[in-house]
Amino acid sequence: MLFFTSTIMNTIGAASSVSADVYTNKINKCLSQSGHVFLVEGYCWSRTSERQASRLRLTYLKAVLRQEVAYFDLNATSTADIVASVSSDSLIIQDFISEKVCQPLVYGGCDQPYLKKKLQCRLAIVGVPFILILVIPGLIFGRILMRLSREIREEYNKADAVAQQAVSSVRTVYSFVGEEKTVKDYSNALEGIVKLGLKHGLAKGLAIGSDGVTFAVWAFVSWYGSRLVMYHGARGGTVCTVGAGMAVGGLAFGSGMTNVKYFSDAMAASKRIREVIKRVPAIDSNNMEGEIIQQVYGEVTFKNVKFAYPSRPESLVFKDLNLKVPVGRTVALVGGSGSGKSTVIALLQRFYDPQGGEICIDGPALFSTTIKENILFGKEDASMEQVIEAAKTSNAHNFISQLPQAYDTQVKKTSAFGKVKKDKVRDGFEERVVGWGKRSSNVRWTKAKNCNCPCADQVTSHSSIGRGNKCTRFKIRAIRSGGMTIVIAHRLSTIRNANVICVVQNGQVVEFGSHDDLIQLDNGFYTSLVQLQETKQIDENPCPYLPRLSNMSLAFDVHNINSSGQSTVSQSGFTTLVNSSGRDNFTLRANQEFQVMPFKKILALNSLEWKQALVGSLCAILFGAIQPTFSFSLGSMISVYFLVDHDEIKHKTMIYTLCFAGLSVLSMVINIIQH
Repeated sequence: MLFFTSTIMNTIGAASSVSADVYTNKINKCLSQSGHVFLVEGYCWSRTSERQASRLRLTYLKAVLRQEVAYFDLNATSTADIVASVSSDSLIIQDFISEKVCQPLVYGGCDQPYLKKKLQCRLAIVGVPFILILVIPGLIFGRILMRLSREIREEYNKADAVAQQAVSSVRTVYSFVGEEKTVKDYSNALEGIVKLGLKHGLAKGLAIGSDGVTFAVWAFVSWYGSRLVMYHGARGGTVCTVGAGMAVGGLAFGSGMTNVKYFSDAMAASKRIREVIKRVPAIDSNNMEGEIIQQVYGEVTFKNVKFAYPSRPESLVFKDLNLKVPVGRTVALVGGSGSGKSTVIALLQRFYDPQGGEICIDGPALFSTTIKENILFGKEDASMEQVIEAAKTSNAHNFISQLPQAYDTQVKKTSAFGKVKKDKVRDGFEERVVGWGKRSSNVRWTKAKNCNCPCADQVTSHSSIGRGNKCTRFKIRAIRSGGMTIVIAHRLSTIRNANVICVVQNGQVVEFGSHDDLIQLDNGFYTSLVQLQETKQIDENPCPYLPRLSNMSLAFDVHNINSSGQSTVSQSGFTTLVNSSGRDNFTLRANQEFQVMPFKKILALNSLEWKQALVGSLCAILFGAIQPTFSFSLGSMISVYFLVDHDEIKHKTMIYTLCFAGLSVLSMVINIIQH
């Protein structure tokens, strides 16, 4: 391109000695060559970036789905970032690969030094130091911008977390009149961004303003080139082309650093993606090592299980949990909040691994013989008294005694105590979640396809009454098909008919038995829970003789929020609507018509910064006028090299040299003020 450009300029300078056909032919040849080069360059880089970004998205999504639940617990603040990274981060990397990388290669190719030497060796050698001047500012300010961009992103993540929490829990914020506190927290989070933004603007102004060094290079080229034309017989087109090669080639590396924001964003995005892709989860779903159970009958045993959530390793949920869920039985887990009921199902589904103990499925296999002979396999010469003692130790004597033939009962291969339907578990546990609100009002059905181990976690809520609760109990009975069932519910009436009820307290099973057995314990935990729930139901309707209202207004007001978020409640104007079915539904008065904010009001919001906006706009206008002025001066300077009078060449060259030097200084000052 430099060679053809030089030829065209020299042809224009000697237009009187060249025919129109030759001139047109050279221009068409230059356009044809450049068009083919630009087409191939744009297509290849775009296609490469699209393919790499597509593979990166797929690999990243697979890596995210591969991670265990504990990973998201420990990185709760970055869950939104993980979801956004699938699209946004990959787009940043794609833009970096397709456009930002190829620009320095296109304008600063390795063939430029050779062409400069061929066209004008003397000017190329003298201009080498100026290439370093073009590159060094971009490198220095580029590193500063990279560091500041990373710090600004971290500060924005903190501010986004405050806004995200407020929006996701907007009803809670309104209920406790926490709007002012939320705005204050968000403003405090933005203070660090403002300080970093000022530093970032200064560094960006210096980085972009350093492009003004190009005008200083042209000032030198115009002066030194005139001397080559006057005293060394150089041609004007060759001098301008070599000068353009120096300026554009050096500026390609220097201006590449001004786009360091894209480089830094792409590096940060690739770092986040690589961390997830390279991470091997503790519970790896892709690891096919170990035994794959083809048939599950449904017996689950927790033996001395010790567990604490990864996000709270110092707080043990289970200290020494021992729990056995027999085949064909429904076991209900009850207990206070935080006692570990839901954790039992989480461990059973292997969302987490316990720190101690073991969790067994189906336990040891029994042989097709009597119960007595199966026990005697442990000690063949044991007496009947020792067999009974072993059964009592394992809490099986009472159950065995209720069988028609007691210890002489034949054990089938299908099950230890009776025939159980054998179904093939193809897809493991399948959890279907139906949202009825937050944790206390969620309905979570764990219903496997032909599975003998269904699990139901919090199948009813505090607001589930009447027909809904009866339907819930019916569904629990429906999903039982011979295997065991684990049920967790807030309402004790849901699990009244369970075969075994286990009361979990402080990470241990403190009581177990049927409802009739546990309710007879006067000071038992289960009895206390039943009495507490009955008392709560009475308190919910203290005046049953009052007429039922379709819309009942209850007055509450939350005020006096202190710095720690605590508040006091007094009667005032918070409205609760109660429909005819008796369910409480909190409604928001949102039937007002909202008008689109006019553009003038948006400008009025920025009225306090009108001075900064005015100065920035003026600087932007001035900076926009610099490039046309430079283009006009450069085009006019080319004609100077084809003059004959040396005095006229010196005079006009000095004018354009001073013009280029002034543009260099003005560009630096304007960009610093603007940014």
